[in-house]
Amino acid sequence: MAATNRSIAIQSSSDLAKYRVNRPGQLEVFRQSLYDYQAYAQAGQTSLTFFQVPVGQSSKTKADTNMSLAGQLPAGQQFLVQSMEIYFFPGTIVPGVGPVANLIDGFVNDVWAVSKGGWLEFTVGSKVYLTEAPLMRFPPKTRLDGWASENGNTTAGAALYTRTSYATVAGRPYPIDPFILLESTQNFSVQLNWPVAVAVTNAGRIGLVLDGLLIRNSQ
Repeated sequence: MAATNRSIAIQSSSDLAKYRVNRPGQLEVFRQSLYDYQAYAQAGQTSLTFFQVPVGQSSKTKADTNMSLAGQLPAGQQFLVQSMEIYFFPGTIVPGVGPVANLIDGFVNDVWAVSKGGWLEFTVGSKVYLTEAPLMRFPPKTRLDGWASENGNTTAGAALYTRTSYATVAGRPYPIDPFILLESTQNFSVQLNWPVAVAVTNAGRIGLVLDGLLIRNSQ
């Protein structure tokens, strides 16, 4: 069947309104977080900066971040920051093995060592809007429910003991009060700092989550 040519009369911008995919002046607002995760070195470090490497750079995927630009939101988007969380995942939950008196719980100790000190700075543009310490002030909203397992072995010549355990920082999520609105194309960052590098049992993973509302132009 031959294509049909239709004649339409367009005499003003209002005539085009029914064909628009964008709806000027109308916004979509929904709950969404901005998140960014990166490696925590076994030897530690004195600072880590988040939200500066977008998806597709330095091997980052959407499992690592949902930033599409480095340190800013794209045109047409805004974000209302309502709370902030730190997620720290030690590199392994391999059981500690050794004499009972000398057994070190690496997982729990790593969580404690990283979280008990340091400070966080939240910067928008050239202004620091939040400085807070220690890092355990920023507990995650979600976590693995606590568990532990132990096994004793008192064979001749060696009293060995194994322990597998889990821990995380817990408490009220850190509220941003008043809320902070991140405008499109406005630079922002969150930096974690430690006076000295905090070594851990194994290299791990640490992340920042800004929880709030994503605002974008309606389509």
